[in-house]
Amino acid sequence: MGGNSMRWFGAIGASFVIAMALGLYLKDQIAFARIATAYVAQQTCACLHVSARSEASCRTDYRPQDIAKISVANTGQEVRASVLGGLVSSTSRNSDGFGCSIQP
Repeated sequence: MGGNSMRWFGAIGASFVIAMALGLYLKDQIAFARIATAYVAQQTCACLHVSARSEASCRTDYRPQDIAKISVANTGQEVRASVLGGLVSSTSRNSDGFGCSIQP
């Protein structure tokens, strides 16, 4: 094999290693985003419905703008938290008498 072939194999090998490292990094970041959105949705739902606080008061418990975007459904029974422009999101729903639970 010539020198050019060895360089191509080296470049392909380096590209593969970089792609694998990037994939592992993104996998961890997406897992963190799922946990963060579920936490924010659940905590906000419980704050609104179990503690009976106002939405403005619940938003002062932590800095959701640093973690996730929060939206409360028109019925007021669902809280949705999302990150990455909605790419990763979680919803928590209040059921009277049972409290809030993350929706599948």
